[in-house]
Amino acid sequence: MKKLNTQSFTFGLASIHKNSRLPLQEDCYDTPDIQQHIRRLWHKEGETMIARNYWTDAQKMKYVLQHLSAVVDYAFKQIPFYHEYYKASGYEAGAVRSLTDFESLPILNKHILRSVQTKDFMPRHLAEDAAGMFWSSTSGSSGVALPILSDLDSVSFNSLTYYRMFQRLGGTAFRANRWIYNVHHIRSWVSSLSGDYPTFTLNDIADVEEFVLHMEHLRPIILNILPSYLPLLEPYARRITRLQLTAIITNSEASSRHEREHYSSLYKTPVLDEYSSEEVGIIALECPYRHYHPEFDYTHVELNDLSTIDSSALATVCCTDFMCRTMPFIRYDHGDIVSVAGNDSSLCKCGQHGRTIERVEGRKDDCLKTLSGHYIPTAVVTNTLDSFFNADPNVSSFRLIQCTTLTHFIFMYTGAATEQVSPSLSAFQEQLQALLKMSIQLKIERVDTLPDTPSYKRKKIISLAQTTG
Repeated sequence: MKKLNTQSFTFGLASIHKNSRLPLQEDCYDTPDIQQHIRRLWHKEGETMIARNYWTDAQKMKYVLQHLSAVVDYAFKQIPFYHEYYKASGYEAGAVRSLTDFESLPILNKHILRSVQTKDFMPRHLAEDAAGMFWSSTSGSSGVALPILSDLDSVSFNSLTYYRMFQRLGGTAFRANRWIYNVHHIRSWVSSLSGDYPTFTLNDIADVEEFVLHMEHLRPIILNILPSYLPLLEPYARRITRLQLTAIITNSEASSRHEREHYSSLYKTPVLDEYSSEEVGIIALECPYRHYHPEFDYTHVELNDLSTIDSSALATVCCTDFMCRTMPFIRYDHGDIVSVAGNDSSLCKCGQHGRTIERVEGRKDDCLKTLSGHYIPTAVVTNTLDSFFNADPNVSSFRLIQCTTLTHFIFMYTGAATEQVSPSLSAFQEQLQALLKMSIQLKIERVDTLPDTPSYKRKKIISLAQTTG
């Protein structure tokens, strides 16, 4: 069977052709045979997968425990690192009989993995160059890129979770002939299912007019995009509205609820955030009622309360990819802080049960720190920033930096002269002081362009406070 070359649909648009040529991590497994395999799975399992979204907590727990027990025993028996790591804490095969048993296992993080050789994080029977295996890596945004090995099952399940997300958001309009448009340096799913549900991937928007024209040619049902591109599209809001997208999905970069609601109104379609990672795939998806629901049936998400950090309901995020058998990440701490709400029996208006993530606050080392040693949720500060400066015609882009002194801040921006920005900044300073419960000094710094960050991701807030200990 011949593979549909979705990247050939450029309609003679020069910038689209140029910026759709970069190879993607997913190209290694985006073959006709694998597309056909995932297509068969989707037709066989799709309806069941969608129905699982609405399971009660009791239904979820039985399913999850069975899979967690299986992946832990597999890792203990087959993967050298996990065998030694769990043996040191007294683990024996078959010991996970409850969630309490599972939660007694030691937590894994990227710092620990720095000292682990790749071969020790792979099954004993598997060679690094084994056929049917696919290598990728994390973005390295925290300074350390991790190699990730996937097999056909883990690739297939990951793709299926994305098609389920598109189906859930697109409803009956999500048909086999409708395009998905992806603006990112990765795709995370196959480019089509043997020609069905085709995806066009653009690595960068170099010419906004041509980008909008290209979407008008393809008429996609879903737009998957980095949030930093959304302001570029504002002058084309009417044309984008006429596309009748069923959803715009943001990911990878921090965005505030205020920002997403603003663009939802502007583009007349829900702008919803996808919380995911290269290590485990989709962690949670924001529903139209603005709650993030963890995807429980391929990844187990633990929200571990941080009551000692702040009086609000903050939690760390540990994930277990229990479908992967090449490099399973078990109780893996992403280093994120989130705000949480509800309990296991809560029912959202969208029909999903369980505890929810209300905001993805950011990495621990991105959260602002107070003199009392507390952390202020990044999303709260970002929301405040956006409410002042998103629609400010004098500010094109901006970044807030907390210095190591904790009380000194820099507002770095591109745009009009400082005299035109100062009044808004004075009002913002008052709100920031109220959030931090301390007096601060705020320096304004106008630049031609914001400096690059260690990764490709935009950063609205940078805290240097961690260096103070």
